[in-house]
Amino acid sequence: MIDSLCPRPASDVIAKRVGEVTVLVHIPTNRILELNETGSRVWAMISERLDVNRMVRCLVDEFDVEEARAADEVKELLGRLKSEELIAL
Repeated sequence: MIDSLCPRPASDVIAKRVGEVTVLVHIPTNRILELNETGSRVWAMISERLDVNRMVRCLVDEFDVEEARAADEVKELLGRLKSEELIAL
């Protein structure tokens, strides 16, 4: 079940925080992905090795968003990061 997973950054990704956004670079392909403020927070939690449930709870507390919406957004972002080979599950 995805809720208990602790995704981690892929070893071949460089992340740089620039203001409220985070820029991710996948070294082997030179692909670049820019994360907004919420995505940046999720990336920080991925780097801290938090599980998906905890990420969702943090977003609910920090961004005053409903739990269902936070869960959907986290899972969608993780799916994209995984498909771009930026995280490992």
